[in-house]
Amino acid sequence: MTDAHLKTIEQRLLWLSHWMIHNANHVRPKLDGIKIGGHQAFSASMVSILTALYFSALRPEDRVAVKPHTSPVFHAIQYLMGNLDRERMENFRGYGGVQSYPSRTKDVDDVDFSTGSVGLGVAITSVKVPRTDKRVSRMNPESEWVISSA
Repeated sequence: MTDAHLKTIEQRLLWLSHWMIHNANHVRPKLDGIKIGGHQAFSASMVSILTALYFSALRPEDRVAVKPHTSPVFHAIQYLMGNLDRERMENFRGYGGVQSYPSRTKDVDDVDFSTGSVGLGVAITSVKVPRTDKRVSRMNPESEWVISSA
């Protein structure tokens, strides 16, 4: 994939992730009128990295623990890959929609690790999985990557 293709995908992911948050807060009807929340800056901070990972670098056996506040980018990636429908994106943080924190049990797209609201999933994944998952333990330990931020 060329740099131009990756840049186009990156721009679409940025737009889709911000659209999900905007739609949840300002477009979708809410009974109580309370804003849903969402972290557009956190999503924007990871779009380039997740674009490069998912559309250029990852192998089928690779697994990713997504920083919790960047779940809109993760879900947008899954949408572009055909693993998620628009209705679930429109219902971000709502009934029948995708979760604000990646969840293996509640999301329908391909979440590798539930990460939780305080980000412990990313930290636990980087320590526990290489020791307990036979697929990971056979890999070269230098191939483990953990990208996280506040």
